[in-house]
Amino acid sequence: MTPSIMRLFWDLVSQAQPSLLLHLDDDKLSHWLVNKVQQQSELDRSQENDLAKYINDRIPLIRDMATGHS
Repeated sequence: MTPSIMRLFWDLVSQAQPSLLLHLDDDKLSHWLVNKVQQQSELDRSQENDLAKYINDRIPLIRDMATGHS
């Protein structure tokens, strides 16, 4: 995953509504975030898969961040 995709991803997480990040189940949250990144940066299938794995490994961190912003 490129640094620009990672930066875009974390920017999206920080700008997202905390309630959304907290209320979606893990699969839906991962899918939503991948789609948001895909809308702003054309990812190929391999990049999508890498991003999904990255997100799934960081779901607890994403939820902790959202809790801190709510």
